[in-house]
Amino acid sequence: MKNLNILVTGAGSGVGQSIIKALILSKFPCTIFPADIDHFNSFLYLSKKSVIVPKVENPKTALRWYLTQLRKLKIHVIMIGSEFDLEFFSKYKSIIEKKTNCKVCITKPSVLNISNDKYFTQEFLKKNKLPYLKTFLPKDMISAVKIFKSIKGPIILKPRKGTSSRNVFLIKNIKALKKKYKLVKNPIIQEQIPFKKEILKDEYTCSFFSAKEKKVIGPIILRRKLLNGTSWITEVIKNKRIEKIVLNIAKKIDNEGPFNIQLAIGNRGPIPFEFNSRFSGTTSIRAYFGFNEPLMFLKNYVLKKKIKNPLIKKGISFRYINEIFLDDVNKNQINNKFGKGKILNLFK
Repeated sequence: MKNLNILVTGAGSGVGQSIIKALILSKFPCTIFPADIDHFNSFLYLSKKSVIVPKVENPKTALRWYLTQLRKLKIHVIMIGSEFDLEFFSKYKSIIEKKTNCKVCITKPSVLNISNDKYFTQEFLKKNKLPYLKTFLPKDMISAVKIFKSIKGPIILKPRKGTSSRNVFLIKNIKALKKKYKLVKNPIIQEQIPFKKEILKDEYTCSFFSAKEKKVIGPIILRRKLLNGTSWITEVIKNKRIEKIVLNIAKKIDNEGPFNIQLAIGNRGPIPFEFNSRFSGTTSIRAYFGFNEPLMFLKNYVLKKKIKNPLIKKGISFRYINEIFLDDVNKNQINNKFGKGKILNLFK
């Protein structure tokens, strides 16, 4: 089998690192090119193939760079590890693929529009008669207060777009609402899903894979404990109610590739509260237990082979913090240190 060169953007992020770990676990014949926008991103220093890429906020400059460098580096596949890259690669996917012969792992703009916008996510669920949260778009503080009073209970205040629980607040009174409202850009208000925040109790991250031939692979369901917006402890479980909802979403949405759903079980049963039509921070965890989405993409979309549902193992994962060290350098001397990072192995 031909060795593939795979560029992974956002290599310093949790998602980017998760993709790289899943590729390593897959044992697929490939060379990984970790990529990020500056030198202060950890995973760059674990590979001599690391690359600095331009910010996509200037799309013309970024597109020109990718069209040139993908050919120069002989990259066969791009996998997106940064949420900031999604709209750029979705918009320019066809141009990049046509001019560089490099496959971009990204879903359709219409699907990305639903998953990137938490208001549209809930409207999609509502339209398709699936469990949803009442969600509102406050025009200003006055309308936000009116919405709070109409819900008659705690609310969730959060950005219409965003990930990792940044600027997400549980609001229990009007005083707290007025204090937090100004901190949230383009806010939405949602009813709260009442559930007990016990370890591995009622919050879940679930994934399926949309194959090229319109076949749905999965789902895999992980019960989780969050810490600072990250799935810190996860457990592989089976739950028929959750599985039914996830498969219904998979049938209704015209996705391509990986798709992640976050939900909680409250007094009305399982309710999804977030979509990610991409790889996620738990990609490597799912891969370890047998559900390897980067491998599925390579086999199905790149090599054009049909894939089937994998055997998923039972188990629990625990996350921990690790460091990468560079010896005898300062911040102005790290530009040529790719691949020279060291990781402590505490239990040799």
